[in-house]
Amino acid sequence: MIKLYYFDFNFWRLDVCRLTLSYGNIPYEYIKIPRATWIKRKKQGGFPFGQLPVMKFNNKTYGQTSSIARFCARKANLYEKKPEKSLIIDQVLDWANDITYKIAPSIREKNKAKQLKLRKRFVKIDLDLWFSFLENLLRNSSNKKKFFTDKFSLADITAWRLIYWFCSEKLDGIDKNFIHKFSFLNQYYHDISEIKKFNELGEYKKIISN
Repeated sequence: MIKLYYFDFNFWRLDVCRLTLSYGNIPYEYIKIPRATWIKRKKQGGFPFGQLPVMKFNNKTYGQTSSIARFCARKANLYEKKPEKSLIIDQVLDWANDITYKIAPSIREKNKAKQLKLRKRFVKIDLDLWFSFLENLLRNSSNKKKFFTDKFSLADITAWRLIYWFCSEKLDGIDKNFIHKFSFLNQYYHDISEIKKFNELGEYKKIISN
């Protein structure tokens, strides 16, 4: 049994793993760690990089979001065997990490005025730029213009989850309609959302309901 450890709220770093495993009918257990208890739990050890998420499998513990996500995708047959195809998936994962790092200062800031100032700067400098990178990657990587590697994969789950996050109105200062500037990416997002096997997953429903 795969065991996934993360905080007690939905976030893409664990969601992509959960969605991937569930899509592939791979059983797993989700152990939630309340944010208030995290410092104490971290001091007790068992977290290879001192952060979440982590995964336990065969009595061993593993860290790093992208590494865990790729492992889950291989288990679920949602990764690519061809090196040039797996590179496409890896680029989407790295894009997700990069744009998260870009917006992170405005999330960590507790002062509301300073937070909105940082968010405004992110929107001005990074938001459109980084989503244009994703759209260009999709255009240049996909022959059929349907999935990143021309078959549903971890790349599509990751892209969907990040687009949903930025369009969910949960990030103050970001207009949910910004994605309309990217007509190709916007259509892709809606097409992924309409995949029946995907949108019927319990994990999917929990993500969009919170």
